[in-house]
Amino acid sequence: SHIKQQQVDMAGARSMGDRSGYSRWNGDIDNIDIQIAPKEPASQGWFSGRKGLVLRLIVLGTLFVFGLILGYVIRRSTHGIPSKPCNNLQQDYSQTISQQLMQNMKAENIENNLRWLTNQTHVGGSVESYNLARQIRKKLQDFGFDATQLKRYDVLLSYPDRTKPNSVSFVEGDNTLFHTTGQQYSDLSLLQPYNAYSPNGTVEGKLVYANYGRMEDFKTLADSGVNCTGRIIIMRYGKIYRGDKVEHAAAAGAIGVVLYTDPADYAINGNNDTYNVSWWLPRDGVQTGDIRAGMGDPLTPMYPAIDNVYRLPESEANLPTIPSQPISYKDAEQFLNMLDGQKAPQDWTGGINTVEYRLDQTDNNGRKMKLEVNNQRVSKNIYNVIGTIRGAVEPDRYVIIGNHRDAWTYGAIDPSSGTACFLELARALGRMVQSGWRPRRTIILASWGAEEFGTIGSTEWVEENINELTEKTVAYLNIDAAVNGNQTLWVGASPHLAQVIQDAAKQVPCPHHQGMTVYQQWASSLPAEPTKSDSPPKVLSLHNGVKRSDWDAFLLLAGIASLDVSYTKDPTLNTPFYPVYHTQYETFDYMKRFIDPDFSVHLGTARVLGEAALRLADSFILPMNCSLYATALNTYVSDLEKHYGEKYLHDNLFLGYLKHAVSQFSEASQTMQDVIAADDRTNPLLVRSHNDKLMQMERHMLNPAGQPGRPQYRHLIFAPSQHDSYTGATFPGLVDAIEEEDWVAAHRQLSIITVTIESAAKNMDDGVMKGQ
Repeated sequence: SHIKQQQVDMAGARSMGDRSGYSRWNGDIDNIDIQIAPKEPASQGWFSGRKGLVLRLIVLGTLFVFGLILGYVIRRSTHGIPSKPCNNLQQDYSQTISQQLMQNMKAENIENNLRWLTNQTHVGGSVESYNLARQIRKKLQDFGFDATQLKRYDVLLSYPDRTKPNSVSFVEGDNTLFHTTGQQYSDLSLLQPYNAYSPNGTVEGKLVYANYGRMEDFKTLADSGVNCTGRIIIMRYGKIYRGDKVEHAAAAGAIGVVLYTDPADYAINGNNDTYNVSWWLPRDGVQTGDIRAGMGDPLTPMYPAIDNVYRLPESEANLPTIPSQPISYKDAEQFLNMLDGQKAPQDWTGGINTVEYRLDQTDNNGRKMKLEVNNQRVSKNIYNVIGTIRGAVEPDRYVIIGNHRDAWTYGAIDPSSGTACFLELARALGRMVQSGWRPRRTIILASWGAEEFGTIGSTEWVEENINELTEKTVAYLNIDAAVNGNQTLWVGASPHLAQVIQDAAKQVPCPHHQGMTVYQQWASSLPAEPTKSDSPPKVLSLHNGVKRSDWDAFLLLAGIASLDVSYTKDPTLNTPFYPVYHTQYETFDYMKRFIDPDFSVHLGTARVLGEAALRLADSFILPMNCSLYATALNTYVSDLEKHYGEKYLHDNLFLGYLKHAVSQFSEASQTMQDVIAADDRTNPLLVRSHNDKLMQMERHMLNPAGQPGRPQYRHLIFAPSQHDSYTGATFPGLVDAIEEEDWVAAHRQLSIITVTIESAAKNMDDGVMKGQ
């Protein structure tokens, strides 16, 4: 009866499991065949009596130990942990390992990488970009990475319609006087130039010239009596982000936008000194690019674009509202000559010699511009490639190196000069792993998809993994248009990473001058204090002076310390970025002939990046200096007063509490650096505690609610400017409120910033434990 009752109980349990829904244990129960036999009479043998008890204990103990060993081996195999245990808890950065990494990287390999990468176009969301992702993943596997992943997201992208080209023309009545439909490319894989995410539509109206399309340019138009309502605005590229130009035009009442590259910025020596004679942009070059504000997939803000996530309707997404189209300066000449109204200010005059730059058309001028845009917004799969080298001592701490893979055309500079360096660094790291070395902390290499559409691939990955990343990531290192010039290193970084990138540059030979380091050339070309002969090089703030890229989500959303590395042109050359940016002329030939013939600049850039990553991954104490963050905060407050005027601010805001908070932060950061320097390095738990404070410090500058109206931008110190997404504002919420003279909002933002900095100071000084 006892046996029957157990069978009934089992059947009842199965029945209850069926009624209550799926349980992962149900399958186990169903597969167990339980047979309970009657008890046999006690018998004598090896396992009876006191001797039997001892033997049973020995057998059980042996099985237990064997089980532990088996489980350990299985777990290590499952998680890709090296089978050889690491006993060196004090593994530290080594000059020997540094030199091995440097010597493992070769310029000829980077050149071969770039030649391969630029063989065909690979715009985000395309089959070519997907195939490239698969090939890069295979390379990481061949290099010896412990794990690789191809991560897919379903996002909204935008492309021109190949069957209905966008067009710009000027008409008079029923007559078309001039018409352009883009370029005639021999390579049919090249997309026609366009502005991604521009809405479709055909608009017709009189033309207004708005210089660079900045806020001050539209104010000049208004002050000159030029009405933009119902007009099409023509603007030249440069100074600010193209999407902000379109947004400013829409705010002024315009119905459409045409953008062009003016030779005053992109071909300063005239039409006879352009590619393929020199590196300047030819007359028919057209810059493609997106015009959307924000980062990540437009339909899933704050959440990853995976299959089960709700999508906004396009009508509710933050997308451009008026059509826009880029053209060449060859075609712009025709349209600018339509203008016969007021003469433009002297500093608005561009470099087209046959044009007398004017602001608008007179009432008697019956000519109009006609703009037709036929872009398609479509859902597409994009892919990130993630490769991992697991750390030997602290595998749960990540140093992430990222580069985006997609390009508008061939991408020889943006991003493939970075991808070529990225792949060579990956190969060198993999070779060292295969020879027996492992980093102290885990190194992750990421090849991002669809960056050109608004840093989509990286943002979606951060959104999907934000909890793990904020807990475990030491720093994010970005490389994008790695070699866009050959004069000097150009670095943007979180303030407390400035020292690690400067120290890295000291270890790398200068590509051009024997006996000189990259650091020395950098300090000479871009000194932080130009009046001092021994000035260190200037490390820019990421939010200001550095092209926006895949560091956006890491820093601004997740609060992960970040840096971006590239080589650039002479800083005194007052031109926007590099001349063929995002055009059909961004080819391997262009790079080889006019920027880096022997690829020594690529090699130097890759070595600086690798050295910085090695220091962050291998150093026993993280090479982060919070005192530099304190210095930066003091500078930011001082700059705020200088820019807006001390009296103007003090008549409306009291900055005393903010200054006191920054002072507290300065004291706490210096104290923490002193404690770290003096503490017992033989205590791994104490060192781990210090490192966690250094790693988490940037996170303490976040506001979970984000900036007003911009929840993705959670960083209180840095964010893109409301009016120029290429540059940024320090204390952005406060600055926006001051600009709008909304003093209630300014007080609110000032309070949030002050409390946040005070909290960060207490965290460094263990304020809660001390009862502060």
